[in-house]
Parts: sequence; structure tokens; C-alpha cells
Amino acid sequence: MNDLVQVHLLGPVRATRGDHELDLGSPTQRALFAALATRPGTTLSRQELINAVWGPNPPITVESSIYTYVARLRRTFEPKRPRRAPSGLLVADANGYLLQLDARKIDVQVFEKHLEDVRELQRSGPWPEAVKRLEAALALWRGPAFGGAVGPLADTERIRLDELRVTAIEDRAQLLLEADRATEIISDLSSLVRTHPMRERLHHLLMVAHYRCGRRADALKQFHSVRRLLIRELGIEPGEDLRRCHDQILNGTLRSPAPAPDSPVTLSSPDNALPPAFAPPPAQLPRDIPGFTGRLRELERLEGFVTAADRLDEAGLILISGAPGVGKSALALRFARSLTERFDGGQLHLDLRGFSNTAQPMMPAEALDHLLAGLGSTPKPSEDLQVRSSRYRSLVAGKRILIVLDNARSAEQVRPLLPGDPSCLVLVTSRNRLSGLTTRDGALRMTLDLMPKEDAATLVRHVIRQANGYAEHPLVHRLCQVGDHLPIALRIAAERMTSRFHGGLTSVGQTPPGREDLLESQDVECDEQSSMRSVFSSSYLALPNDAAEMFRLMSLHEGPTFDLTTAAVTADVDVHRARQSVDYLLSGHLLRITPDNRLRFHDGMLRAYAKDRAVAEMPYQTRRAAVSRFLGHYVRTADIALRLLYPGRCPVIPPLPAPQGVPRPRFECPEQARNWLETELPNLTVAARQAQAYGVSHAKERLPPLIQNFLHTRPEAHTSVPANSPRPEGPPSM
Repeated sequence: MNDLVQVHLLGPVRATRGDHELDLGSPTQRALFAALATRPGTTLSRQELINAVWGPNPPITVESSIYTYVARLRRTFEPKRPRRAPSGLLVADANGYLLQLDARKIDVQVFEKHLEDVRELQRSGPWPEAVKRLEAALALWRGPAFGGAVGPLADTERIRLDELRVTAIEDRAQLLLEADRATEIISDLSSLVRTHPMRERLHHLLMVAHYRCGRRADALKQFHSVRRLLIRELGIEPGEDLRRCHDQILNGTLRSPAPAPDSPVTLSSPDNALPPAFAPPPAQLPRDIPGFTGRLRELERLEGFVTAADRLDEAGLILISGAPGVGKSALALRFARSLTERFDGGQLHLDLRGFSNTAQPMMPAEALDHLLAGLGSTPKPSEDLQVRSSRYRSLVAGKRILIVLDNARSAEQVRPLLPGDPSCLVLVTSRNRLSGLTTRDGALRMTLDLMPKEDAATLVRHVIRQANGYAEHPLVHRLCQVGDHLPIALRIAAERMTSRFHGGLTSVGQTPPGREDLLESQDVECDEQSSMRSVFSSSYLALPNDAAEMFRLMSLHEGPTFDLTTAAVTADVDVHRARQSVDYLLSGHLLRITPDNRLRFHDGMLRAYAKDRAVAEMPYQTRRAAVSRFLGHYVRTADIALRLLYPGRCPVIPPLPAPQGVPRPRFECPEQARNWLETELPNLTVAARQAQAYGVSHAKERLPPLIQNFLHTRPEAHTSVPANSPRPEGPPSM
């Protein structure tokens, strides 16, 4: 079975048999095995192994360690070998040990054989075959060589092999430059010059590649970058080749690539069309939204992101996240249009359909097909995702291209669409936080909030003016309140008013639409983009069942804010499950955290939509039971707090029991109890009214006295809450 064994040294040291990975043990044991694998079929003496693995100062027990490691490796590779039978893989003789394995099974040996063949081909063979061999050699790498192995040999081989790898990349780049295929090498070279900044040949090749792609400024920028580095680090000027290349680029005399021998016509363009480098730059940004208002602070911050990325020569990736309807796409588009002159390579735009009521989110492969088509490259159905992504990165490498990925659902949907080169800028918008893009891919995130009052009023006036009308200030103010400063709601509210009243809008006799009216409002042609219900439902339908239920249930809590315990009680789940659901709602910007670490709906329109879903999808008894649960929680906790604060003044009534899975409220001191009562007083006041409306007897009878007892103890005078106070939103729907 040894003919099935494969040894991998170009990356973490591994050995496999078929699809099964073999356990090579500790780093020292791996180093001993790797030493044998560097010279398969050759006996290595014990002293050679000691020098390779332990160096000049081995431990006293080194001889026994070698014996132990060899025995363990034999058991790993030949588990069924009889105890005293000779090994067919790790063979011992009087001089030492040898690995009896075909060199073609060891990736280092295959890698070096490819390089030997390339040297022979470069002297006399066709260049496409040389490129093919170099690519086969480089494809063997899986990370830094001899990973996980220790000792002098591993350190030496790691340096030697990395030098061979970089030289192979340089040789491949040279061959492709001679074949006029510069666009294919810019991404690899741009990455390598960052990890090997002192290799002048890399910089030379990258300068030529930029020039061949028509980016003379980038070529000159590359020269000045390496010149500054060499002067700063070594106190020397660039070598003659680099200086000559710089002068030829300045003078426009850098020679055109010579035709490569045996070069087929289709190498530069598989479709016999113009190469992508010479295609017209894409200009896919959609029409800007008229009347874009405000967001000056956000635009300045986005500009700061781009400036910082340019200064650090990093790949720009900006994520704009926020609640549905808050204006993420409009802001991204407005900012993108301000950058078009700086990204002369073109602009790509793609709606990823992350939140749509009519289509599934776009898969990465489909998205890459759209992007490749925009770059003038015909998509190939036979290519897998990795091949598509690599071709896309090659096409955008070194170009100043702005890429807007709108309406993303997840980081996994976006990641294959990210260029590998810092010359591009990517703007992503999403209703979700997409934390993976910030933690793994280094995205700079900006969370878009509701509009400030002044900007909201300006937007409303603009929509009304578009309809040849005007509005008095009080009515504009009321429209802003109804729309809760949410841009899409403000536009719909203003449009709805102007469609009712042509001409002037005064505050006399004209009532703005309510939030329920805006949810029902939809364009006569049934345009989903103008429907608040449609905008919100695309986020709602994407929620897991538990999170969707929490979304509906918490709309029944009519207080301004709530905490996690209240959410758990309302949903009748333990705190852990409640936290999971709340995290989904926070990630999708359906809930938000207040400065004092409490929870609330992102805006009034979302609360109205959640209440609408609760009434439509949950029977009245289910809703009443949920209300009864959080009312009971408030009665129970307020009672405990007041008993701690004023033990002699509270009536002798047994406290309500806590529901299963929710801990009984505890206060460590009277001050903590007082703080809870102060924080929850707005909720307790609303809860007393809800108890009357829903007919929840235990809360209807006990909440008003509890509130009155607390209010009477405060220094300032307060009006008591009568037991028959009306509900703020009318009777509950049946």
C-alpha cells in the first residue's frame, strides 16, 4: 500500500494515503520524517539526522529519540506489519535509515523536476509548455514550506524553496509579458512585492506589466515606491535595470512585446475579441436618486476611509450597513459617483438580491458571470467558482476600478467577488452587519442611522416641491414624525400627501397619513420598491422562525425600550434562546441597542410593521398570553423592588411566581432596586394601560398601586396613574 502514500512538504508537513491523512506526530518527529523525504531512496546516517533535526547541541537521549520516532512512524504507515517484520517504507541498516518511496510521490521532488524541465524548455522549447510547467509547479504549494517541522534542515529548506518559488513566479511573469498577457500577472506580482519588497526584479516586472496595460502612471508610481524603500532601508538607489525601465516609460520608448514562439492567435483573447485590457471601461452605476439630502458627515467619513486605504496602499473595502429603507444604496451610489474620476478603470455595479421578495439571493458564481461580462470577458459555464474568481481578479488587477455590490445577504456571498489588488475599491451595502467582512477581510464598516431632523424636513419639502406644491412647517414636522426620519417612509408620506391635496399643503384640515397608512401605501402600478410593506417583509422573511416570532411578540410591548429578560419572558423562552433571537434582529438592524444598553425597535415604522405581522399571523389569545407574561414580569419585579425599598409600606400580597427558565429578579441593594424602577417607569406606566385594555386581572389590579407607591416616595411631585387609563393605541385587534 506504500504506492498510495503521498508526502507534502510545500506547506504543512503531511502524509496521506488516498483521502486519509496520516498522523506524523510531534514537530520533531515530523522534522525527522521530512529529512528522510528530502532524499528518498538514500540512506541518511544517524548523525545526518541529528544534524538535520537537532543541530549541533542535541539532547543526551537523541539516539533513543530517533529509534522511538522511527518506530512510531512505522506504526503509522504500516499498522498491520507484524512486530518483528522488516519495514517496506522506513528501512534501517547499519548506517542509518532511508525512506523507500518513489520521488514522484513527494511534492518537493515533483516541484524541482518541473523547474528542471522549464530550464530545458526555456533554451529550446515552446514557451506555452514552459508556462504550463511553471503553473503546475506553483500549484503544488499550500503555504510556507516545511510548516509544522522544526530544526536546522526545515529552516534551511524553507528559505531555499521559497526562493525557488518566487523565482518561478518571476519566470512565469516574464514569459507571459513576452506573450503580451500582462493582465494575468499583475495580481500575483502586486502581492509578492509586498512580501518581498527588496527584489528589484519583481518591481521591474510589475512596472512593465502596468505599462503594457496602459497604466503608465501606476508604473511610475511603482518605481518611486521602490526607490523610496531602497533609500530608506539600504541607502542605495535602484539598480540599472530599474532605472532604465523608468526612463523608457517616461520617454514612451519601452519596447512592445516580441511575438512569442509558437504563440497561437487565441492566447491574448480566448474569444478572438479585443483583450479585456483594451475594452472600453465599464460604466454601470445606475441613475442617481434625485433630491438626495444630507448625509454630509457620512460622506466625509467615507472619503476618509478611501484616503486612508490609498495612503496605506491597502485594498479598499467599505461596508455600509443599516436598517431597511434607511438609504444605504442611495448613499453608496452618491458616494460612488463622486469617485468616478479617481477610478478611471471604470465602475461595476451589481444588485446581489440579498433581500428580495421576488428572487433568491444571487449565488457567487452568477455574480461573477455578471462582473466578468462587464469587464468584456465571456463567462464560461464549465468554469467552477474558483476559476471564475481567479479570472475576475486577474482582469481587475492593477486597474483603478470601483465596484459597488448592493444588497448583500452574507459575507460568503461577497467574498469571492473581492479583488486581490489594492488598486480597486469595493462598496458593499447590506441590511446585515456582515461581521465576517470586517473581522476576516478588513472591511471598514459604517452603520447608517435615521436622518437628522433638519435633513428629514429638507427631504420632505423636496418631494412636495417636485409635485409643484408647498407645505407649512407644522405639517412637514408631523410628516417627519410619522415617517420617523426613515428616508423611504418620508418620501412615501410626502408623496401620499401631495397626491391627496394638489397645490398647497397647509396644516388646517389636512391630516398626515398614519404609520399604518404608510404600510398599506403602494404605487398604483404595484411597484414593490415604493411599498413599505415590501421593503420590510424582505428582511422579515429572511429571519429564522424563532427570531421572526420574537420580532412579532416584542411589538406587543408598547413601552419605549426593554431588556433581554423582558424579551425572554414575552417569548416564553429562556434567556439563552432569547439572546440568540435578539442577536439575529440586531444583526439585521431590526432592533437597536440604546446608549444605556437596552433594546428598542430600530424605528417606529418597523415597530408598526411588526405589530401588523403579529395581528395578521398570531391569534388574539396568543398575543394576549404574551402580553400577560410581560405584565406579570413587571408586577413581579416592581413588587420585589418596592419590598426591598419600603418593606413596611407594601401590602401583604404573595409575589407572582417567575416562569420556568427565567431567574427570579434579585437586587443586591436598595439603590439597585430604585434604579430599576426609575428605568422601567415609562414601561410600567404603559403596561398599566395595556393591562386594562387586555383585561389582565393580576396586572390591572396590582400595577397602578405599585406605580403610585413608587411615585409618592420620589422628591418631585407626580400624578398617579389611574387604574382605568386608556390604552395608547386603541383596543387590541381580535
